[in-house]
Amino acid sequence: MSHGDKIPMLVDIDVTERDAGVRSESFFSQRRGDNHLPVTRYYGSKRRIIDWIKSSVVGLEFETVLDVFGGTGTVSLMFKSLDKKVFYNDILLSSSLQATALLGNDKILNFESKVDAFCDEVIPESGFIAQNFHDVFYNVDENKWLDGAIRLLGEVQDRQRYAELYYCLQQSCVQKRPFNLFHRKNHYLRVNNNQNTRFGNWVTWERSFRELMGRAARDLEKARFSSTHNPVVMPCKNALEISSGYDLVYLDPPYVPLKRNDISYLERYHFLEGMASPENWQERIDWTRDSRCFKTTPEIKQWHTRSAFKESLFELVNKHSKSIVVLSYVMDAYPAFEEIEKYFLSIFKEVRVHSKLLSHALSKNAKTELLIIGVP
Repeated sequence: MSHGDKIPMLVDIDVTERDAGVRSESFFSQRRGDNHLPVTRYYGSKRRIIDWIKSSVVGLEFETVLDVFGGTGTVSLMFKSLDKKVFYNDILLSSSLQATALLGNDKILNFESKVDAFCDEVIPESGFIAQNFHDVFYNVDENKWLDGAIRLLGEVQDRQRYAELYYCLQQSCVQKRPFNLFHRKNHYLRVNNNQNTRFGNWVTWERSFRELMGRAARDLEKARFSSTHNPVVMPCKNALEISSGYDLVYLDPPYVPLKRNDISYLERYHFLEGMASPENWQERIDWTRDSRCFKTTPEIKQWHTRSAFKESLFELVNKHSKSIVVLSYVMDAYPAFEEIEKYFLSIFKEVRVHSKLLSHALSKNAKTELLIIGVP
């Protein structure tokens, strides 16, 4: 079939008014049965547009789903709620542990009391964090508490319970960070703000890890539900290493900005990655950075630099060209939407595009979110 014979691209323009920070209503947020979508507070999370993603894919015919850049697990949880067989992947261990907790196929009861019991056993100590992260992200006592929590967590033998406790600890760490990120040494914002709520979460910063872990435990307990298929959290891999053969492949790669260098997810969340693998934390740090960020790797650079991103993305799409491919993307990124559209049209029989205008908390300008769907 020639390019000219293909079904024309279907453009579904779904533009909302720019919202000024008002949380959108998710199909999870109002509790459909037992389903509930927890607040992730992660950069690039699809929580606010999960209804839109769902409505864009429900008409497609598929049973198995590969979520290649799984991140928070939000989209995987949505596919699970549709009773699809979900395969989750992310290159970061911290994200994989979060997904293991969130996608578990059994309900958990009284988990807040179990988290509280865990916190009762934490003995603060002057460990790796206290010795190397002084005044970077948290205060002295908080650093010592985290050292004790990580030591205790390492004694948990059950993998699922380990992931659930780690999920709560991770969420508490994110909530106590200005802007919920770790790429800058900016503990001074907490110390010097005189209880200024300009950043929106000063009260949360001053809550204890125990209290915030309890909040995360309640959220996780509400999110867990049983489905026909037990979701599979795959070993952490580079996206291109995963075999093909799934009915639908969902891609949410990092976006390479047009006008500036990108900050990788590893740089944004290196502290969480260190807590997830404390045994090699020290050797992974770039000690020239005051944020104690990890050294980058070829696998990370591949998806965050112009020199490699386009080729890697097109190779990945082509690898799964016998599957339905759903690509989350944005306008004003590299490569341009038009170039991606042209590539999709060259390898798929049908291409559909959905777009949605959405504001972001850390940006003054609204962005146009895109779903580019290729159907073989």
